[in-house]
Amino acid sequence: LKSPILPPPFQNHGNYVVSLSKVARWLGEQCEEAGVQIFPGFPGYKVLFDEDDKVLGVQTGDKGVDAYGRPKDNFEPGIELKSKLTIFGEGPRGNLMKQLCERLNLAEGRSPMTYEVGVKEVFEVPAGRIAPGTVYHSAGYPLPHHTFGGSFIYGLQDNKVAVGFVVDLHSPDPYLDPHRTLQEFKKHPFVQEIIKDGKVVEYGGKAISIGGWKSQPKLYADGALAVGCTASMLNAQRLKGIHTAMKSGILAAETAYEAMVADNYSDEFLSRYKKKVDESWIKKELYPVRNFHSAFDFGFIPGMVMAGVQQVLPGVTHPYPTEEDHLRTKEAQMMYNDFTEPEELEAKIPKDPALFPDKLTDAYLSGTKHEEHQPSHLRLSDPNQCFTCYERYRSPCTRFCPVKVYEMPEDVVDQVQAKLRGPGGIGVTSDDPKYGYSQHTLPHPVVLREAGAEVQEFKAPTVPGQQHESQLLHINFTNCIHCKTCDIKCPYLNLEWTPPEGEGGPSYNFS
Repeated sequence: LKSPILPPPFQNHGNYVVSLSKVARWLGEQCEEAGVQIFPGFPGYKVLFDEDDKVLGVQTGDKGVDAYGRPKDNFEPGIELKSKLTIFGEGPRGNLMKQLCERLNLAEGRSPMTYEVGVKEVFEVPAGRIAPGTVYHSAGYPLPHHTFGGSFIYGLQDNKVAVGFVVDLHSPDPYLDPHRTLQEFKKHPFVQEIIKDGKVVEYGGKAISIGGWKSQPKLYADGALAVGCTASMLNAQRLKGIHTAMKSGILAAETAYEAMVADNYSDEFLSRYKKKVDESWIKKELYPVRNFHSAFDFGFIPGMVMAGVQQVLPGVTHPYPTEEDHLRTKEAQMMYNDFTEPEELEAKIPKDPALFPDKLTDAYLSGTKHEEHQPSHLRLSDPNQCFTCYERYRSPCTRFCPVKVYEMPEDVVDQVQAKLRGPGGIGVTSDDPKYGYSQHTLPHPVVLREAGAEVQEFKAPTVPGQQHESQLLHINFTNCIHCKTCDIKCPYLNLEWTPPEGEGGPSYNFS
C-alpha cells in the first residue's frame, strides 16, 4: 500500500545518498593530512581509570595470541593509550561504553536502551533499472504484527542498488531472523522489478541504538565524553544518525578545545558539552520523537496510530519500555500461535543464489576476515545456559545472527535432554533467572595478565569457538560482521562481544 502522503521524516529531497565506508576513509585521509594520528588495527579493549574513577584513556588488546590464549612468536601486549580527555564514539553497544556505564552509573535514571538490527544487500542490476539517488521506504511487510520494522532501497551509482531491512530487537519472537526477513521482503513484486536479472555483490549488517533521547546516558565524566550512537543520538523516526553523530563530534571537539585552554577536564567543566547538545538542533530534532519507538511495543497498527498522533502533538507521552531487549523474548512454545516455525518460513525462500543468497554466502560477500588462530572474540559465559536456552527459546542466536556465527549440533535434542533431564541433570524450573552472568569470567589474555596469572593450557576444542569442555553451542567467530546483535538479544546475556585481534571484521566497499 502506497502512503497517500509522504510523511515529513521521510522527505529526503535534496539530500545525498553516500557510501559511509568511502566517506569514513576520505575523512581519515583529511585527518592525517591535518596531523591527526590514526591507529587502525588496535581496538580498545579496556577503559583505564585512576583511583578516583577519572578516565585516563584506553588499553588496546593483545596481539599474537593463539586460540588457547598462549602467546605466539609475534605476541605484542596491549598498549596503554593515556589522555587527559577521551571521547568515546564506538557506535551502538560499545564494549568500552559498557564499562563506563557499569563503573560510573552513566545510565542511571535513564530508560533502558533498545536496539534494532539492519541487514543490507547491494545489488548490481541492468543499466537504467533505477536512477541514482532514488529512495524508497516501507514499514511492516513481511513482519508479523508483534514485530516492528521496515525497509530501505537506495539507488546508487554504477548500476548498483542497496536493498535493506531493519528489524526491532525489542520483538518477543524467539524465531526472529533479520536475514530471512530480508529474503522474504525481496520476494515482493515491487522489489523483484528492481533486482531481477541482477546479483548481490556486497552484504552487511549492524545494530543501531534507537532508545532515543530518553535512553541517552550521561554524556560526560571526569576525562571522558560520549558522541553519536554510543550516546543514543540516532533519530528513530527517521532512522538516521550520521548527521547527529557528526554534530555531536563537533560539539565534543569544541568542548575538548575549551578544556585544553582551561586545563580542566573535570566532570563539572565537561558538563558544558551537555549544555551545547541541549542548545543545538540535536535536541530540537530528538526530543519531539522521544516516544516514537516505544509506541510500537503495542503492535504495528497501534504504533502507527500513536506515531501519527506524535506528528500532530509532539509532546504526547505514553508508557516507555521498561525492559531491555533480551528480556522481551517469549518462550518458543506452541501456545504462541503468532510465531511461525523457521523451517516453514525458510522453505518459502527461492533457491536462487544470485538474488537470494544464504547466510554463509552473504558472510563471504561482506568481505569479513579474521585471524583464525586467536581466542574467539565472542565470549560465552556459562555453557549450561545454552542447554536451558534451547529448551525454552530454541536458541535464538542461531537465527538472529545475520551470518550464521552460531550453530547447534545435529544431535542437539539428545544432548539437551541428557543434560537437563538425565541423572544429575541441571533441570529447568519456572523461577530460573533470565539474567545471570559474570563479565570477564573467561580466559582472555588481557584479563589473565591483569590478574597476574599464567596463561592457562586448554584442551583441543571439539566444537568451533569452544571455550568450555561441556560447550554445546558452535561459535564460528570468523564469520562475525560485528553487528553486536548477539550481545544485545541473547535471552540470558550469555554472549559478550569483545574486540577481535587486529583489523578483523567486514570490509565494505559500497555500504
